[in-house]
Parts: sequence; C-alpha cells; structure tokens
Amino acid sequence: MVAAPFKATLQVRGNQGTVSYRCTVSDVNGEFYVFQDGNGDVVLPSNLGTMALTDIILSASGTDTSQGEIFVNGKTTGVIINNPANAGTVFNRQFMTAPIGLAPASRLRIKQLT
Repeated sequence: MVAAPFKATLQVRGNQGTVSYRCTVSDVNGEFYVFQDGNGDVVLPSNLGTMALTDIILSASGTDTSQGEIFVNGKTTGVIINNPANAGTVFNRQFMTAPIGLAPASRLRIKQLT
C-alpha cells in the first residue's frame, strides 16, 4: 500500500502542569514521529516535576504502519503503541488508564512499526 501520513497529539502531564505535543506521523516503517520543530524527538520540560505520558491521540491508524515504539533517552521502553487503540474516535485510549512515567528533561522519540 501507499503510506498515508497522519497527525498525532501527545499529552504529557507533570506535577505542575500538562504539555501537548503535535506530531506528524509519516506512516513509513522505521521512521520517527516528527514534532512541530521538525525534529524526530522532543525534550520534556524540567520544571513541571515528574512527568507521565497520559494520552496519544491519532487522526488515523496508519496504512503501512500499525504500531509505534517509545524510546526515552535513546533506549527503548519496551512499550508499543497500538495505533487503532489510540485513534481519536476511541473513548478509552491506551495510555489514559496506564500512563508511562517519565523523568523531567527526558528525550522522547516514537518509532513507527508495521
């Protein structure tokens, strides 16, 4: 099939507030989500306390890719994003009830997988 790019919004909550990151997902295996500044990663704030990835909202679930692998500080977390479970139309998305804890100032990347 032909790759069909889509959008993602990541919500990261800290003790002192919440931050949202909008991304473009190319739907190409092995590529990383691209954040608004054009980079394939983002450094989380250091001033919001302990962080947690509390939601990922996808505008589509992908044509060529169906998953994403979360990396923190260059290492895999072992957590796999199930794209269909995080579509915007899903009421109870994957990380809403099981957030992923993250240290302040962590570098976050998401790699697309088939």
